[in-house]
Amino acid sequence: MKTVFRIKRTVPAAAAALGILVLLAAPRTHAQQIGQSGLTWQQRYLGILPLVKPNPKDPVMVTVNGAPITVDQVRDYAKTEQRMLNATTELELKKTVSDATQSLINRELLLQEAHRRHITVPAAEVAERARQFEIQGLSGQTLSSGGAPDRVLLDQVRGSMEIEKMLDAEFRAHDVAPSAKEIRQYYEQHKDLFVQDPGEVRLSHIAVKLPPNPTRAQKEAAWKKINQLRREAEKGKDFAALARKYSEDPASAAKGGDLGYFRKGELPPVVDKIAFSTRLGHLSPIIESNLGFSFFKVTARRGQTYAPFNAVKSQIALALLQYNQERVVRNLVKNLARKAHIRFQRLPNAPA
Repeated sequence: MKTVFRIKRTVPAAAAALGILVLLAAPRTHAQQIGQSGLTWQQRYLGILPLVKPNPKDPVMVTVNGAPITVDQVRDYAKTEQRMLNATTELELKKTVSDATQSLINRELLLQEAHRRHITVPAAEVAERARQFEIQGLSGQTLSSGGAPDRVLLDQVRGSMEIEKMLDAEFRAHDVAPSAKEIRQYYEQHKDLFVQDPGEVRLSHIAVKLPPNPTRAQKEAAWKKINQLRREAEKGKDFAALARKYSEDPASAAKGGDLGYFRKGELPPVVDKIAFSTRLGHLSPIIESNLGFSFFKVTARRGQTYAPFNAVKSQIALALLQYNQERVVRNLVKNLARKAHIRFQRLPNAPA
């Protein structure tokens, strides 16, 4: 079987062995799962507003201490999240509905806690923020007659500002700003995130081949074998020993799976991206090609250069601040949920 791929310039002979990694389409990992929502806490609880006008016929999805969250509110929130995350697959779309339900529950918990603490925001500030939402096209609604923001928008913006004010107090109480020592420590421990020139990467792989036009049973057997081998490698079994004994790429198997060093651009694009984004000592996902299944391990790197600390310290500080804030919000929501009465009337993905 011919494996079609192009390499920009002459590469070591070991590159040919990576033909088994070349994909016919986008990379695929079996049982791929969509991770946690990629939205920040600000987007989840302050920025996405459920701008649905009250409708007594709208079914209730869930109640939070008696306060209803309706099906239309969940759908409205989910549609916004889908646009922000570019969700397109059926699995991604279902995940956004589930995320939307949880985010609205958490927002309601935070709002109720803000009210319990008697947190208020001046009406003029609420109106100004609501106008900014509309001017920037964030609300998806138009100004009502007389230039006043829509009542639903005003109520939701007020809620966001009350939550924001409460969380600001929480952040001050927990001192979320990272110290200079923490920023420097993060840089030293995560230098691979600040690579300027990736240099060269050394790979070892384990491959399980497929015959031309494989049957479903043959593919399932090959997948079962490669999946088991990856689990063994992930548990700490000697990678070279596994490759020598089980890899079906004879040339590299004899060398414990070693393929040698590669520079950026010497591998097929999809493999190149995975190879240079996988951390030293870590395994790639299982990749399927027209030749079979395989995965590799990054065994060495050389020639890397990194961005100077002073060039990235503000970026690190902002990331650590966001992480610390997220942790405070998550813990607060967790504690509030533990004491709350949350009752589902229907499952998040059930039809109305």
